[in-house]
Amino acid sequence: MVDVRTRYEIGNERLLDGLIGVLLVAGLVLLALNGPFSSVRDLRLANFVVNVLPIALAIACYLRVASTVSVLEIGALVIWAYYTIRVSGVIAFFLFGVRSASYPGELAELRRNVALFLATTAVLGGLYSAGAAQEDRPLLKWGLVAVVPLGQLAAYAVVLYVVA
Repeated sequence: MVDVRTRYEIGNERLLDGLIGVLLVAGLVLLALNGPFSSVRDLRLANFVVNVLPIALAIACYLRVASTVSVLEIGALVIWAYYTIRVSGVIAFFLFGVRSASYPGELAELRRNVALFLATTAVLGGLYSAGAAQEDRPLLKWGLVAVVPLGQLAAYAVVLYVVA
């Protein structure tokens, strides 16, 4: 049985750098394959790339910066990121929602999905990495993790007003 309070040392930064790069490229490729003129267009694939893949990237960024982690810490970060993305998405829809009743087209949808993927990845990865770097100051570390919903709302605002 694994003790959840045990802290594990992460020492392979090159492996995590490669994983971050592969996940980022995989997300962009999957969105491109799901783009216009594709025979495999599926809403679930776009939903996976926009909502789930940034969490994996953020955790990889967190592991890249943190010197030691616990299983409980990673689990809490995954759950926090998942619910942050979901709740911020709903709030952002009502705050900054669609401006027109017509469907903008497949190319505009692809552009919006790519921008949402990159913005969500930047917010989650950036704030989780900044929090992981503050190991000697736990209040600042968890404070940076706590502001992730505000960062997500800002990212949605930029994407929905500027890109869409």
